[in-house]
Amino acid sequence: MMDLSIAAPEKGMCNSHQAALTLRSTSPQRPKSEFPTKLYAILELADKIPEVAEAITWLPHGRAFAIRNKDTFMKEVVPLFFNQTQIRSFNRQLHLWGFHR
Repeated sequence: MMDLSIAAPEKGMCNSHQAALTLRSTSPQRPKSEFPTKLYAILELADKIPEVAEAITWLPHGRAFAIRNKDTFMKEVVPLFFNQTQIRSFNRQLHLWGFHR
């Protein structure tokens, strides 16, 4: 299990996974805050869909999240939001955005 600290969502974070999916456009210019917005959308989706919650979920205190099933997360959840296919790429993005264990 991966326990990563996460700051409170910033203003402008999307409130639905459909909005995050919209961000996955083919246009060459992508918003700079795309990764945290999509990550937040994944975590919101986990609140609504039990199968997603089995892969990733907020911790009870709400300041961090845990990836509970790495394989399911990377095969079933991540492809809905990102082009990444490896957990190392996802971890790299987390670290670039200041998330830590």
